[in-house]
Amino acid sequence: MAKKTVFVCSSCGHETLKWLGKCPMCQGWDTFREFSPASKADGKEPRRPVILTDEELADEERIATGIGEMDRVLGGGMTIGSAILLGGDPGIGKTTLCFEVAARLTELGLKVLYVSGEESLKQLASRKKRLGLAAGFAFLTTNHLDDILSAIGEERYALVIVDSVQAVYNPKLPMLPGSMGQVKDVSTRLTMEAKALDTSLIFIGHVTKEGVIAGPKVLEHMVDTVLYFEGDKMLPYRMLRTIKNRYGAVEEVGIFQMTGDGLVSVENPSRFFMSQRGDIGEGSSLFPCITGSRPIVLEVQAITQKTNFSMPRRLSLGYDVNRLFILISVIEKTVGKPFFDRDIYVNVTGGMKVNEPAIDLPVAASILSSHKEVALGRETAFFGEVGLTGEIRKTVNMDLRIRECQRIGIKRVFCPADGAHSEGIEIVTIGNLKELNKKIGKDR
Repeated sequence: MAKKTVFVCSSCGHETLKWLGKCPMCQGWDTFREFSPASKADGKEPRRPVILTDEELADEERIATGIGEMDRVLGGGMTIGSAILLGGDPGIGKTTLCFEVAARLTELGLKVLYVSGEESLKQLASRKKRLGLAAGFAFLTTNHLDDILSAIGEERYALVIVDSVQAVYNPKLPMLPGSMGQVKDVSTRLTMEAKALDTSLIFIGHVTKEGVIAGPKVLEHMVDTVLYFEGDKMLPYRMLRTIKNRYGAVEEVGIFQMTGDGLVSVENPSRFFMSQRGDIGEGSSLFPCITGSRPIVLEVQAITQKTNFSMPRRLSLGYDVNRLFILISVIEKTVGKPFFDRDIYVNVTGGMKVNEPAIDLPVAASILSSHKEVALGRETAFFGEVGLTGEIRKTVNMDLRIRECQRIGIKRVFCPADGAHSEGIEIVTIGNLKELNKKIGKDR
């Protein structure tokens, strides 16, 4: 009996029973290669379903990395046997962060394997020396999947770091390294092997020019946690954001400061972001933002100046520009202040991107403050969602926001009327934008 073969696209991994000149999935030309699939009979005994009782269900075991912000975004530490995908722009600090995690776990007496498909041993040793990491952990420089599987099978490691998943390939597949088929096969086999051995796994992933992790979307579905390392390379701090987490909160943010000796956790991000706030002029307000389970106080700035163009400009950084268009229209209708002859620029300082609707009120306050040329004060914060009719709506975690404002010394908070009270801080309830407009500039 003739051996069955299939044709596989070397770019996207699409399979077909006959050769095609053009791939119907990725539209690539002359990308199909003949491939003999492996036999399904691998000699393993089939698994049987089991019934678990409540007594047999134990809480997941975690390993504390010793890096406070890393443990925070992971929900209290790395879950044993979990797979983590870490993505970020080139040069943002992904390898530096993984080096420090490996060194901390080694100091705790755990075995760590760092697999690099992009650097030599000499380069890795130089990087480790530059970071001042004295703890010794194992390195493996290879691009072959079988080498990694053999190393994991021979030695029991608590953590395996793969840098990067796009650089590792299976030579048995007729596809180029980094292609969708290779990334899918490599991540699947490594994840299954690591979970069988209760070994935690960190994949470092490349990102595309759009800012998403390169490779098939199934890669993010397969792992337990997806982390994005963000920040401007010209600024001294980085943000580690949780996009997916099966064992903790989503949208949790960890703040790191990049120093000459590596990354340092920022334990008080509110103070950190407000440390460079100088003399407060008009158009500046404070906003207690909720990131996962932690509040961070950010500064929202706005400028409303006379336009020199036939069409006024509307730009925003860190705030959705479409929401800005809506908010300006609501202010014009409810307050009666025209902005047809003014450019409006809004900025959330620190490079933070805020998606929650509670930022509407501080943006409106900053715009009105700039337009009226009235300072809001250093010790005043705002939060609340603005509806299309100008009403101020309730938001989640109001008590948590007020406590964070009180902790860092803010004296007055403008917020929706929901009965929130706190001793030691003045709560000013706002029902609509007309009330906000009347209160701005009063009791300065």
